[in-house]
Amino acid sequence: MLVAGLVVIAFGGLVIFLLVSNVDSLPKPFLKFFGYFLICTSSVELLILFWVFVYIAISDWSLWSLSFDVFWREQLSAIYFIKEWLYSWLWNDLLNLFFVFLPAVVFLTLRTTITTVLGFWALAASKK
Repeated sequence: MLVAGLVVIAFGGLVIFLLVSNVDSLPKPFLKFFGYFLICTSSVELLILFWVFVYIAISDWSLWSLSFDVFWREQLSAIYFIKEWLYSWLWNDLLNLFFVFLPAVVFLTLRTTITTVLGFWALAASKK
């Protein structure tokens, strides 16, 4: 699990570094689309985060005990097969880091923050 966390940090840092260092060579329409896509994704993630808070308030789970895996299994059971399919294709320790180890609130907060910041950065870069 530690290795998966380090891989995520290293890969995420590399992707962000490559985006920032090569922003002049990326087409402006791509950056604009990418920025709006990330902002729209962030709003959907905020809705899911609100759903997690409501689910925690009406259930016996706490902020730190509800993993995204449990939330997905109990609240999004209609699409739970997607998670099982991902486990057959991707690195299981990496998926365990996101779905099992991290609490849902932490995972969604980090993800929403990163996508929002990247989205606003892409929109600002498309206007230069």
